[in-house]
Amino acid sequence: MEVRLGQDWIRNIGTPLLVFLSALLILGSLPKSEPKASPRAVQGVLDLTAWDWERDGTVSLSGQWKFRQLGVTADPARTPDTTLDVPGTWGSLRDGEGRQVPDRGTAQYSLTLKLGQPHGLLALRMPNIATAYELYVDGKPNASRGVVGNDAEHTVPYQKPRIVYLPDLGSSAEIRLTVANYHHRQGGIRTDVILGTAGQIDRLQNLKAAQEYIVFGCLLMIGLYHVGLFALRRKESANLYFAALCLFVALRMGLIGEGFLLGWFPALDWATAIRLEYTSFALSGLAGITYFHKMFPHELRRFWVRAAGAAAVPLVIGIAVLPTWTLSTGLAAYQAYVLALCALVMAGLIVSAVRRREGAWLALIGVAGMAAAVVNDVSVYNGWSRSVDLVPFGLLFLIVMNSFILSLRSARTFARAEQMSAELKEWNERLEEKIAERTDELRKSYETLEAANSGLERMEQSRRRLLGNISHDLRTPITLLQGYLEALRDGVIRDPGQRDSTIRLMLGKVEGLNVLIQDLFELSMLEAGKVELQPVCLRLDDWRDRIAERFDRDLKERGIGFSCTVCREADKAVTAWVDPSRMDRVFANLLFNAARYTPEGGWIRILLAFREGDGRIEIAIEDNGTGIAEEDLPHIFERFYKKDKSRHSSSGGSGLGLAISREIVELHGGTIGAENRPDGGAAFRIRLPRHDSGSAPTSEYGS
Repeated sequence: MEVRLGQDWIRNIGTPLLVFLSALLILGSLPKSEPKASPRAVQGVLDLTAWDWERDGTVSLSGQWKFRQLGVTADPARTPDTTLDVPGTWGSLRDGEGRQVPDRGTAQYSLTLKLGQPHGLLALRMPNIATAYELYVDGKPNASRGVVGNDAEHTVPYQKPRIVYLPDLGSSAEIRLTVANYHHRQGGIRTDVILGTAGQIDRLQNLKAAQEYIVFGCLLMIGLYHVGLFALRRKESANLYFAALCLFVALRMGLIGEGFLLGWFPALDWATAIRLEYTSFALSGLAGITYFHKMFPHELRRFWVRAAGAAAVPLVIGIAVLPTWTLSTGLAAYQAYVLALCALVMAGLIVSAVRRREGAWLALIGVAGMAAAVVNDVSVYNGWSRSVDLVPFGLLFLIVMNSFILSLRSARTFARAEQMSAELKEWNERLEEKIAERTDELRKSYETLEAANSGLERMEQSRRRLLGNISHDLRTPITLLQGYLEALRDGVIRDPGQRDSTIRLMLGKVEGLNVLIQDLFELSMLEAGKVELQPVCLRLDDWRDRIAERFDRDLKERGIGFSCTVCREADKAVTAWVDPSRMDRVFANLLFNAARYTPEGGWIRILLAFREGDGRIEIAIEDNGTGIAEEDLPHIFERFYKKDKSRHSSSGGSGLGLAISREIVELHGGTIGAENRPDGGAAFRIRLPRHDSGSAPTSEYGS
């Protein structure tokens, strides 16, 4: 919940706030507008008599300067004085006579200043002037950059802003500039020359230097930081390309503008500096598209990165081998290259944003700001507009957005890590529960296995006892039969009455053997599922009559009371789907087993009822005999089990009757169980499913 709220804050509040703060940062880096409109020079004269230096601040020496071309033709008389707007590059201007000013050559500017107010020590902030100049104040040499000559061989280019102090100026002064350009495509004064008091110019210079130092330092630190990130995690190659983007733009910034890298490295000449500037400009575009390819590989395909790299190769080779004049003339190719990459990246980010890629909107905003800065710089360097270099600030804006993307991803990564940690903890707890459950299951399985082993052992013991009983039950009557037959054969028994009695006894033994064999056969058939029932639909009252008809007389002859009733009047019409002959066998086993343990004068009863709770028919066979020992209750339905382990079939059966009864009941889809009655005796309960079909056949015992 907290992560979702944080993401909503970032989306709804954080992003607009970050954009607003970044815009303030860039706008704060731009030169502040003058509190008062500066006067403009007219026909080479700038009137500053009404200018209050303390109140109005610095002033731009812009307007019409006197202008004369030198070194263009062999006859200087053919190049008379005219005027030229400052600032402006030669190739984009016409002089006061309407003539096109050539980009190459040597020219002279002059401006007369009328100073009325007390001014104290004044100073000039000289911008970068292409590509060498000499400054004269009232005809005296004051400052210079490079070496001014009348051709390329004698001209040494050098560009770097500087402060020129103007001591002992009276009410008027003449400023004269001799400018030579034989190495760059655009010559002349491209930006404003600023005049002010020494303190004002110092503060202005420090402000501009501080702005560039801050941005340069930010770019350098962020670039090195991402190099460190790449060194620690080589798989994140996006960090390396973002570091390259920052370092290339930082290098370009150190070479243009205030040009502080030229001051740090005095051996760095102008030609090398401009080659480094163009190289960093081209490679920064390549590094940028490669970085965004790593961030959004599905939208910015590898093909475009390879195409950008292939296009960068001839550009870099041209930087290395072409003369600076030719190189600067082909700047449009480098600008078109970078602008094309910006457009390509923006198109890819738009698609990423539509597809809801993480951080795509922030990246798109950053790249849009960067692209706007690139367009501004292209316009400035082509002389189409007057502004400052904004690419470093645009990149700083992009870095702020990228940092926010990284922060967002880090926050989500930490949130996912916390979530995964919580899930892992939960899984561990569940694992412990699973282990406990599996341990419990294994314990229960072990107990079941032990019970099964005990059951198997008991079955084995029962089997051995059964085999002993069967062998005894077979051997005893067979031995008797053999003895009787031998007595009959040898004439030992001669009395006709005794002989008939012996034959009847022999027939009884044979009948007992047949019953034992039949029980064994029937049980084996039931357990193998090879017995087919022949069920009929039997009403409970009809079933009651059938049971009473079959067993009432036999039990009463034994001196045992017998009753068979349906519990409720409504239950009489309930029907069961049973095989009557098979169920007769069940009742015979249960009733005669109960009669064996019920004393004379006791009673046995059968209760038939319908249980509405589970929709089943329950048949209870109860007696008031001796009951069943508690230790025997769980085993009485097992095969071969006998309550009295010492007796055999001749004295009480083979122990198969209850096992046969259980198999028959289960074959009907029912259950059978036994228990002791609280007031003495035993109770067997049979539960059978009810038959609901109204079209079932009617029993032959129907009323």
